Amino acid sequence: MATGDQVVFCTATAVQVPSGELMPMTLEQQGSSPHVHFRATDGVEFDTEGWYEVLLRVDWDDRDTTGTRFAHTTIPDQEPLHSEAINAAVLARISQGRQLLRGNSLFGPNRTTCLRLEVWHDSKQPVQVRYAELIVRELHVPWSPDSA
Repeated sequence: MATGDQVVFCTATAVQVPSGELMPMTLEQQGSSPHVHFRATDGVEFDTEGWYEVLLRVDWDDRDTTGTRFAHTTIPDQEPLHSEAINAAVLARISQGRQLLRGNSLFGPNRTTCLRLEVWHDSKQPVQVRYAELIVRELHVPWSPDSA
């Protein structure tokens, strides 16, 4: 993975999300990389110091338009990189139920080491996430203060 390369982490199947439960998404890595990998307990882990862009995508079932849809990338002991809560009817109307967020930061073993995609909703019944992914793009890897 050279600067400008990317790796996709995505769901393999649709997932039923219970109401009112913050649920981590199990993702599968779609390509190899010497700089990032996926671990079920921690999500996407960054093995090389670098400046990365992370694109988040969650495709909710747009036929259920009750309540609120929430998605974020949780980072241990820090604020999330992405975070959005939106009315389900509005989300269905403007993007057919698809949440799309973009963020970038410095990641690596000596700083932010990992992030995990989590979703939540408050409909009265379970709601399906048809597909979810995180795309990690290298903006400047490896990174050091001298190379900035």
